[in-house]
Amino acid sequence: MLKTRLVTGFGVAVATVGLFFAYLRMAYAFPINADGASNAMQAWDMFHGNPLLSGWTLSDVAFYPSELIQYAMIQVFTGPTVAQIHIAAAITYTTIVLLAAILAKGRATGLQGWLRVGVTVAILLVPVPGTGYQTLLSSPNHTGSAVPLLLAWGAIDRMRDTKWKPVVVALLLGWGAWGDPLVTFVGALPLALTCLVRAWRLPGSYRIRLKSMDFQLAVAGGASVVLSHVATWAVHALGGYHTPKPPIELSPWDEWFGRAHMTARMLGVLFGTHRPGWQPKWIQQGVSYLHLGGFVVALIAVLIVLVRTVLGTADRVESIMAIAICCDIGAEIVSTLPVDLMAAREISPVLPMAAVIAGRVIVPRLEARWRQGVLVGVLALLTLNLVAYSPPRAEPSEGQVVADWLEARNLTYGLGGYWVSNNITVTTERRVTVVPVLGDGDRVTPMCWQSKTSMYDATHDARFIVFEKDRPFYGTPAQAVKMWGPPKQRFDTGRYAIMVYDVNLLVGFPPPC
Repeated sequence: MLKTRLVTGFGVAVATVGLFFAYLRMAYAFPINADGASNAMQAWDMFHGNPLLSGWTLSDVAFYPSELIQYAMIQVFTGPTVAQIHIAAAITYTTIVLLAAILAKGRATGLQGWLRVGVTVAILLVPVPGTGYQTLLSSPNHTGSAVPLLLAWGAIDRMRDTKWKPVVVALLLGWGAWGDPLVTFVGALPLALTCLVRAWRLPGSYRIRLKSMDFQLAVAGGASVVLSHVATWAVHALGGYHTPKPPIELSPWDEWFGRAHMTARMLGVLFGTHRPGWQPKWIQQGVSYLHLGGFVVALIAVLIVLVRTVLGTADRVESIMAIAICCDIGAEIVSTLPVDLMAAREISPVLPMAAVIAGRVIVPRLEARWRQGVLVGVLALLTLNLVAYSPPRAEPSEGQVVADWLEARNLTYGLGGYWVSNNITVTTERRVTVVPVLGDGDRVTPMCWQSKTSMYDATHDARFIVFEKDRPFYGTPAQAVKMWGPPKQRFDTGRYAIMVYDVNLLVGFPPPC
């Protein structure tokens, strides 16, 4: 028995390392952008004398207690670099695959346990190239929020029904929601709804229902929301970072059909049925068909659980995850959140939860040996694709040509549109610092998003400004001329315009956030 466990543990460890390096190769297929670079700079500042990130305005998703901690741990070895961002992405997705496999296995043993793991891993194993890589293996963008969710669902599934179970669940979901408010809607809300209904359905008196584990877990869901808000308030009260409120409203009902159609395409990105054209056609079609099979299996499994939930026969954690999937997709359809293929990040937790449900629900239907053989064959083909396909490595950062031009001319500090700002600072390893700005009327102003007030201090000698010609929202050359006059030098390359001045652009610049 001990020998079997050791061999199994060794095999899992080897597989984990292999997955990490495979996903790291995929992560390098896209350049870093300003979002991930901003998080890298925040993590560095956080562990170099500014633990509360005083002076920083983050995005509407802080990632403060989650990915920023992860980034800082990796930076011990790498510093805030391009490599650090890709390494973090690979670690995150590897962790999601492992946690999903563990949750899918549950308390099943022997062949049943391995079949559960096999089905779940088959659905998650190979992200689709292109938008799939950018969604699942890029900067922090909600994908990593699946980690606290899976940990919380694992605690519900594996811990005994003691007083500590709801405490652990509340802490895990509170931690997740503190970093990403999405966890409130995909974690706390479905947990509370599902468990309240389960408690209400219990036989006996109200006293029995109120003492039930289901009711305690429902309370834990509500408590997690309180914990996340208290943590955020405490940081603000102590002079820490500021986060803008997410611009989420209810969309007009006549837009819901169109939003539902695009959300279905976003699911195709997550589950791998989307075909971006990166691979030879026959390989792409083959892998797409395998992914389509995984999506159909997951869809059937989720529908089965939803029916069982209505009938009151569903397993607790499976029911919670099915309702969580509905909450995430439903919110995407009826809210004003962006709906395009890149917005697949908003519903990325759906993928691992659906994969877990598939592993737990479909396996009893795999008793026939030929069906088990099909699963093994699918896993073998997907593993072959994972190992054999090497995606082309992208340039280190968006706007890399700008970074190279500035560094070659020893221009070390300046301003730029958001998508050519902090990413240039990181890709040059802070040899060039570009501070994010925004267009406002006939001028450019500090950007209150992923920026620090001290960046705009006139003690810095800012001698250039960078614009993206196709993104006038972040400023235009005409606005620069209006503020500082004609530049001493202008360099245009593709969609970028660099204007160099012989004065410090931060002198008299509008005050920061």
